Amino acid sequence: MEPEFAPQYSPKERRRRLLAHGVLGALLGAALYWWVLPRFHSFSAGAACEAIFGISGSTILIYSAFVGAPLAAAIMIVLLTARQSMETFATRRYPPPGRKVYGRVKIKKGWQAIAFALLPAMFITYLCVLSSQGMDRAARMARETQLSAECATGPKVTRPRPDRSRPGKERDETAPER
Repeated sequence: MEPEFAPQYSPKERRRRLLAHGVLGALLGAALYWWVLPRFHSFSAGAACEAIFGISGSTILIYSAFVGAPLAAAIMIVLLTARQSMETFATRRYPPPGRKVYGRVKIKKGWQAIAFALLPAMFITYLCVLSSQGMDRAARMARETQLSAECATGPKVTRPRPDRSRPGKERDETAPER
């Protein structure tokens, strides 16, 4: 029995699709480099002293790195692979019927097709577990950052120290001594 192969894109279609994906990738990279990164650098420089909707900027940065990035990657994988995985489950064939491929791909049927459809789900699960572990680490780091942040937003506030010469009375450090 001879193996069955999935239909391929023609060389013209392949070039057109690769060019379109290359242009979109270059535009996205340029937007990140010239628009997002400068704003990120200016925000992260003073993030500990800024608040967005009452939440410290450093807390937002820490949570976005440890929780948001893995979840964003998981969402992107879902958006890019869910349709093909569902078609593979329904037909028990990988790649699904009518789906073209770039290179020579042998059609897999049965449990092998299901295994290929489950690969993205395994990565998604891993990223979700990574994100949930990041919640604990981000909470600890945010607490430490808030405790160690020194912001020059106003005059330094000093707490009155107890006056050791008179029990029960507090002494103001800013008042001149007599």
